[in-house]
Amino acid sequence: MPFARILRSSALMGGAQVVVLAAGFVRAKAIAMILGASGVGLIGIFNAFSGNVSSFAGWGLGTSGVRLIAGAPEDNKPAKVAAVRRMGWMLSLIGLGLGVLAFWPTARLTFGSSQYATEMAIVAFAIPCVIASSAWSAMLQAAGKIASLAKVQVSGALTGLLLGLPAIYLWGTIGISISIFLAAAIPAFVLWRAARSESPAGMDASAESGDLRQLVSLGGALMVVAWLGQLSAYVVRLAIVRFDGLEAAGYYQAAFAISGSLPGFVFAAMGADFFPRVAAAKDEVEARSITEKQILAGLLLGVPLIVALLTLGTLSIRLLYADTFDAAIPLLAWMAWGVFARLVAWPLGFWMMARRSPRAFIVVEGAACLISLALPLLLMNRMGLVGAAIGFFWAAILSAVLLVCLLCRGSGMTPGAGTAKAIFFAALGVYACQWLGTLSNHLYFGLLPTTLAAAGCFWCYRRIISKENESRAV
Repeated sequence: MPFARILRSSALMGGAQVVVLAAGFVRAKAIAMILGASGVGLIGIFNAFSGNVSSFAGWGLGTSGVRLIAGAPEDNKPAKVAAVRRMGWMLSLIGLGLGVLAFWPTARLTFGSSQYATEMAIVAFAIPCVIASSAWSAMLQAAGKIASLAKVQVSGALTGLLLGLPAIYLWGTIGISISIFLAAAIPAFVLWRAARSESPAGMDASAESGDLRQLVSLGGALMVVAWLGQLSAYVVRLAIVRFDGLEAAGYYQAAFAISGSLPGFVFAAMGADFFPRVAAAKDEVEARSITEKQILAGLLLGVPLIVALLTLGTLSIRLLYADTFDAAIPLLAWMAWGVFARLVAWPLGFWMMARRSPRAFIVVEGAACLISLALPLLLMNRMGLVGAAIGFFWAAILSAVLLVCLLCRGSGMTPGAGTAKAIFFAALGVYACQWLGTLSNHLYFGLLPTTLAAAGCFWCYRRIISKENESRAV
């Protein structure tokens, strides 16, 4: 597959994700201005609660559904779509039930009282919407309807923001919960409409029991891993609240949101376009080629953003939150380097989901989740809040190394020399830009190294495309 196509599809989904993330930051900015750091800490905890239950009840349907549909012959796809649709409705109902049962004890456990139980109850109704969205998205992704999926995400995010902001202003913490519900419910409705129009084949077909069993088997592995990831993130936030208070959790959430969200469009593009393609690859040679090209595409798109995080961190924190959030600045740099490691690890993780057994995936990703929980807790005990960010960085590095080693040992998928060189020089370039950013304390000086990084990535892209065109001409 041509590298230019991979980069274009990544940029398309990335552009949509930028709008989604911008809407989230506008909501966070409003909360920071109205309620301060404690409000930002609350939205992080509410989102973690919704994410935990959604990950558990969602049973990995967003990923297992894509693998089931994308890897099937054309004449079998209507039945696969019907199976994903039926599973989506069942899991949404289960998620609603679990959310209703869990909101009160979760509020008591987290805050030591039932003070925010009403807010948690409202957030519980976002859970079935998130699960349903994963089913509809899986249908669009597997059908290759990337442009339609991007349009749906943009329209849903903007509509949810416009309706959610007045709720935050009028009702405070209750408004935060309402905005979270709207941010989940509106995209779910829009995705449902798009799935009916873009992937109508499975709407009238009958689901087969074998397909449902396959979704349960693979989805169980994905659910365990996703839930462990959500749970580890929640436990870290819970520890911060207990040790340092709700404001410290707000600073951590601010750094975590910026570090993960600005380059997050690269990860969203991997899930939306790369995963269906690697799942449908005809053999392991093709799958490896697609994976290595995706790693390179992720670096070209993500490196300028990571440089921006490292050199414009102070400006980002103050612009997206408030001047009172300066305590989040030292956390951001450590987390940005952790995101760099994930640029390499995520394509390998998607490759493993698409091409290997559920058991192997559970072992690798489960170990990564345990590392991401243990290191922040251990270092936070010794170094305070910044220790949690340092733990995030080292957990990302160790998880990436573990994933690469196990993949090489178990499957023979050794990264090529070109990919290894690209990773090394990208890391070296990011470090050089970070050093350059320390030469001045001016808030906007970081624009210089960020521009240099973007120019360097564009030059690399032009060279790759030129070589592809030359090889095609020969």
